[in-house]
This record gives sequence, structure tokens and C-alpha cells, in this order.
Amino acid sequence: MAKISKSIVVLAIATLFFVLSAGHSAGPAVIAQAQQAPKAQEQHQNICVLVEAFVVEVDLSELYEQGVSPIGQKPNAVSIENILKCLDASDIAQVTTGIKVAVPSGHRGEAKIRETIQQIPVPNSRKTPGPVRYLKYEIGKTFRATASVQSNSEIVMSFDFSESTYRNIPSTDETPPNAISREWSGTVNLYAGQPAIAGATQNEETAVFLILCADMMGR
Repeated sequence: MAKISKSIVVLAIATLFFVLSAGHSAGPAVIAQAQQAPKAQEQHQNICVLVEAFVVEVDLSELYEQGVSPIGQKPNAVSIENILKCLDASDIAQVTTGIKVAVPSGHRGEAKIRETIQQIPVPNSRKTPGPVRYLKYEIGKTFRATASVQSNSEIVMSFDFSESTYRNIPSTDETPPNAISREWSGTVNLYAGQPAIAGATQNEETAVFLILCADMMGR
């Protein structure tokens, strides 16, 4: 019985020595990695990133002619190449909104614009003209983004985009135009200088896309 107990003690000591030795050898590597991570983050924080948001409206019929799936089924989901082909053609697609802001890596930036459109309606009757009335339409857009550089080409962007506008505001008609409000928010992985689809909506005739692009300035 004493011999068995002595063997167990020897085995326990040998196991403990092995664990301590392994931990000692792995320690410097872990410490080195921990020291390198802040240095890489500090290097990226010195990079300024230009982030851009575009709203593009495209006729659905043209996308379907290019073979795009109406429900985004792969491999025929809509792509940036499909949208660019539509923009190259006339009266098929148009960029309706563009907004951009520059931010240091890891920081948040904001771009905002507000505009008031004034309209003078035609009097209902020339016999009883009243004072001139100005109709005011408020439109605007806001783009907030945080861009974090991950490598020489990859950028992670968290964003909030919203806009309010009107469609086909008449110059002399009292009939109010149609109001449009859009909001998108999320997080996307981008490659420097390459646009990507970050959001979309559609109705029976038109698809509206939010296109985001980020690039490192000074490189």
C-alpha cells in the first residue's frame, strides 16, 4: 500500500511540473500578442476615413432584364455591377442623394443638411385675390457613421442614414406632393474604395438602394 501511495505522489509532482513548464513557455507569446494589438490599433487610429452614402433609384424592369432575381435569390441577387449598368443608361436609374463625411478610424462622424422649399400657389380666383401664400416644404438628410480600419483594405462601418423629401413638387399647383421618408441603420464590412449595397426598398416599379463606400485618405 505504501508503494502505491509513493507512485501516486511522484506522478502528481511530474504532472504539476509539466503544467507549470507549459504555462511558462506559453506566457511570453501571449504577452507579446497583447502588446502588439494596441500598437496595431494605434496605427489604424491615425488613419482618416472618408465615408460616403448614396441613394440610387432604379427601374425594376431594367434589373429583371439583367437577370436579377425579384426576391434576391443567389446567384442572381442584385449587385453593384447591375446598378452601375442602369446608371450608365438614360432614364433608367438616378442618384437622388449623396452625402459624405471624413472621420478618424474608430471615431463617429455626422453630416446633416436641412432645406426649405417655398412655393407660391396660384390663387383660386382672380376676382377675389387674397394675400400671397407661401407653402413651405422641409426636406433633409442625416448620415452618421463610425468607421474602424481593420487592415490595409478592410473597414468596418456602423451607420445611421435618414432622409425626408418630396416627389415632384409642383411649381404653381396647390395639390401637395407626395412625401417620402427613409431610414437605414446597421453595420457592414467594406473594402477600401469599393461600394457596397447596405440597404434597399422597393415597390411595384422602382427599387431604392443605399450604397455605402469608404476609403482611407492619404493613401
